[in-house]
Amino acid sequence: MRLTRKRLCSFLIALYCLFSLYAAYHVFFGGRRRTPAPSLRGLRKGAVPARERRGRAEQSTLRSEEWNPWEGDEKNEQQQRLKTSLQILNKSTKGKTDFHVQIWGKAAIGLYLWEHIFEGLLEPTDVTAQWREGNSVVGRTHYSFITGPAVVPGYFSVDVNNVILILNGREKAKVFYATQWLLYAQNLVQTQKLQHLSVVLLGNEHCNNEWINQFLKRNGGSVELLFVVYDSPWINDMDVFQWPLGVATWQPQETNESLKNYQDALLQSDLTLCPAGVNTECYRIYEACSYGSIPVVEDVMTSGCYGNTSVYYNAPLQLLKSMNAPFIFIKNWKELPAILEKEKTIILQEKIQRRKRLLHWYQHFKTELKMRFTNILENSFLRNNKG
Repeated sequence: MRLTRKRLCSFLIALYCLFSLYAAYHVFFGGRRRTPAPSLRGLRKGAVPARERRGRAEQSTLRSEEWNPWEGDEKNEQQQRLKTSLQILNKSTKGKTDFHVQIWGKAAIGLYLWEHIFEGLLEPTDVTAQWREGNSVVGRTHYSFITGPAVVPGYFSVDVNNVILILNGREKAKVFYATQWLLYAQNLVQTQKLQHLSVVLLGNEHCNNEWINQFLKRNGGSVELLFVVYDSPWINDMDVFQWPLGVATWQPQETNESLKNYQDALLQSDLTLCPAGVNTECYRIYEACSYGSIPVVEDVMTSGCYGNTSVYYNAPLQLLKSMNAPFIFIKNWKELPAILEKEKTIILQEKIQRRKRLLHWYQHFKTELKMRFTNILENSFLRNNKG
């Protein structure tokens, strides 16, 4: 009997010791797992509620994790890396000021630039409004855009230093109107109300743009940069750059029904034929791209003062070719029957993928133009400011 009591007492003492050890373990080690060291993640807004929402399942997972004795050092090192990164970022942006540019849209191609390339909005949305404006930011450059019949030289305030003037120089009447704008803007530069002036020009389809030559800065004028539509021989990628014709943004005889019929035709067409007119480049090329229909382009030089193929081997359509446009280029329409026969062998899935690739390329084309345009302006205008 005494032996049985002794065994029972020994068992109780052993049980007590085990319980004491278990309690001591939780006091000294369990608390560290349940209360992690402060971290950046814990300091973020909403971190605590998010953790509470995870429920009991995550709490049990946290309790099962092994304690990391180097956790505090790792957190401190992480904080130090973040601090160093912020210091580098602050140094890289220190001294950089916002760059403001205003665009005066006095030609229909201005809407292609603003609404298609910059993907900007205009208020009011009514296309017949007398005054429309919008704002957009690209990198560090803040763009504002104004257009409409009420935008008239001398009848609106000029409170910016940098202006891009969008003009139409296709016909004599348009050239006269564009010249009045250039004379107005040049006077603003000469009276130091403007610092920098650039022009986006819908040029003549024969590339006869001699009338604007006198306004270029290299010839004593005020236009520092010229972005011109069509394959002009002036293009040098230093102060004269090629600009795309884009889609037709204004048609006087267009109705909602005729526009929808045209868009439906593009959507339902695998190929869109783009024969050369007065110039090789036409609106239909860009309109087909907008709906994923492959342009079949007549790749021939038309009459006029274009970039000579002996110097500009990509002419015509230098800009599109330089950006690897996924078009079908032909030199003669006699090639068309063979192209159509080949189309019959392409399965539907391949045509769908081809359409997707074209849409992706066209979006990239517009984005790339926007970034190039902005970089050219910043590099030119800001460099001249330093000078």
